[in-house]
Order: sequence, then structure tokens, then C-alpha cells
Amino acid sequence: MSELAIPDVLAIARRIIAGGEITRAEADALFRMPYDGDDIYDLFYAAHKVRRHFHGNRVTFCSIVASKFGNCSEDCKFCAQSAHFDTHITPHPMMDADTVQQACQDSRDRGASAFGIVNSGRGPNKKEWPKILDAIRGMKKVDGICHCATLGELTPEQARDLKAAGIRRVNHNLETSKEYYGHIVTTHTWHDRVRTLKIAREAGLELCSGGIFGMGESIDDWTSLAFSLKELNPHVVPINFLNPIPGTPLENVRRLRPMEILKIIAVMRLVLPRADLKIAGGREKNLRDLQSWIFYVGGTSAIIGNYLATFGRKNEEDLQMVEDLELVWHSDRVGDMDPNVFTTEIQEVVEMNDLPGHTRALPLV
Repeated sequence: MSELAIPDVLAIARRIIAGGEITRAEADALFRMPYDGDDIYDLFYAAHKVRRHFHGNRVTFCSIVASKFGNCSEDCKFCAQSAHFDTHITPHPMMDADTVQQACQDSRDRGASAFGIVNSGRGPNKKEWPKILDAIRGMKKVDGICHCATLGELTPEQARDLKAAGIRRVNHNLETSKEYYGHIVTTHTWHDRVRTLKIAREAGLELCSGGIFGMGESIDDWTSLAFSLKELNPHVVPINFLNPIPGTPLENVRRLRPMEILKIIAVMRLVLPRADLKIAGGREKNLRDLQSWIFYVGGTSAIIGNYLATFGRKNEEDLQMVEDLELVWHSDRVGDMDPNVFTTEIQEVVEMNDLPGHTRALPLV
């Protein structure tokens, strides 16, 4: 296959649906596909077929709260919370348990099926650890929602504490490829992040791990990140697109084009057919009127409401988008790495959606 040859994406989709996989060379060629030609629509269709096969019409939403914000010791060049950059944000210490509980309840009532606390910093220290556990106990008082946490680096003891306290899923993104990581962060390493993910998994926690596209990295880095995530096999893969923050070193980086972003989502779906692909940061700012396409090209979930240092759009608008697309809102269990659970649940949904006239309305709250 020559460098410019475009693989037969429909043949790749059929192979994946039959239980096979896309090769690294094929994924790399698709990442390099021009996003302004006719072939891109074949890629979108192939990704859609794979999504429908493995996930039916199900989509979910999650919500996060910045439970500790700003004054971060790390120098991640994309982040407004880093103490290394002057981004004019107002930091705040760890929220109390009642505030976190209320945020969790509000998120559930407004359409989220998973809720996570997000703390700035390299990782929890001994002084704030009791406050974190108190916040989790507050979250656990809210039923009917998956409880998650993004706390940075974890020790084995902390991971076990989180599991015992009722956290089901830990988010810790790889952010970018191991080859490019040193250009984005110097205060810790890519391998430090992988170590935390392995610690979390060993403690029995589910993994949520993805990355950020559009930080000046190359297409080689996209392929590297995609296959690193494939090897880690997380339950949820958040796909973020840089929204350059004034005051950060990346404030003048070229924004990815909407069709370019959709291409990335589609290829990630082919690489990770069973994972829950969560379209997260940068969705509104970068995709604009093409936001609804995220579900056609392979996405299965999104963050609803605000992010950490930037605002999202109104929950009602996202919920209306899903209803207008005739998609089925479901619990947070979209992607699942247990093949037995996965096959049974998906088959039920696919059969249900194939019934004439069957719909399940998404409540607007």
C-alpha cells in the first residue's frame, strides 16, 4: 500500500464487525485522508456501521465538577489551571461534601448518567485526602448515577480507598502520544500516567482515558495515541479537541477544522470499536454547527454542561439534539470490556430498535 493509498474503509468495517481489527498502517492512512474530498464520507459511513453494530442507538452523557480548581503544580501547556501560566483564573480549594453532593444531584436530574469530581494538581496529598473521601461520600448519597473521579496520580492505597468508598471509574488521560508528550508536559512523564492507570485497574476500578487532539502534534502522534489506548483497553475514551486558552503556551496553535475533527472521531471508532467514545472538551467551540455529527461518525457519549475552565452549552440543547437524532438515551453502560455483558446488552438493544415504530423518548429536564 503506497503512502497516499486510501484503504477500503467498508471492507475494514466488515472485518471489524466480524471480529477482526484495523491494522496500524490502515489507521495511519485513514488519519492522513484528505478531509475535504468524497472519500471522507465513506469513512464516516464505515464508522457509523461499526458504532451501530456494537452499540446500537445508545448514547449517554456525563458531567464533571471542578472540585478543586487552579494553582496546579504541573506545566501542561494546554491547561488554564497551571500555576506556570498567567491565565487570569480564580482558583478555589477542595469543595465541601454538601456542595459536591448537590452538584452530583443536579447533574443526574439534568440528564447525566455519570458524574465525576476533578481535582487540579499532580495528585492528592495527605491533607486533602480526607476531604476527597468526604466528597465521595456526598456523591454516593445520589442514586442512579455512576460515580467517577479525576484526581491525578494515585498510589495503590489511594486507588483501593476510592474503590472502597464507591468510586466506579477513574479518569486519567494519556493526553497525547508518548513520543510527543515531552513537548506538552515536563513536570511528569507519559509513563507516570500509564502507571496510575495500571494501579487503578489493579484496584478494580474502571478506566476512563483518552487524549487531546490539535496541540501541534503530527498524524504519527494520532496513530501512536490511538494504539496506546487500544493496548490499555479503557472502558471510556474521552476525545478532546484543543480550545486554545489565552495565556497558555498553546494559545496560538492552529485550530482543527470541523471535518478534520470528525475524521479523527471516525478513525478512533474503527480502532476502538467496543469502547465508549466520549466527545468531550472543545466540542462546541470547534465543531460549531456540526456537533450532531459526532454520533454519526462513531461517538457514543459526550460531556454535558460546563467543562473545567470553559463553558459548554445548555444541557437542554444537547438533550434536544439527541432526541432529534432519534437516538436512545441509556445508562452509562455503553461501552463494556466484558464480552458476555457486552454481547447480551447490545443484542437486546439492536433487536429492540429493529422493531417497527419502536422509540424511546429522551426526557427533557
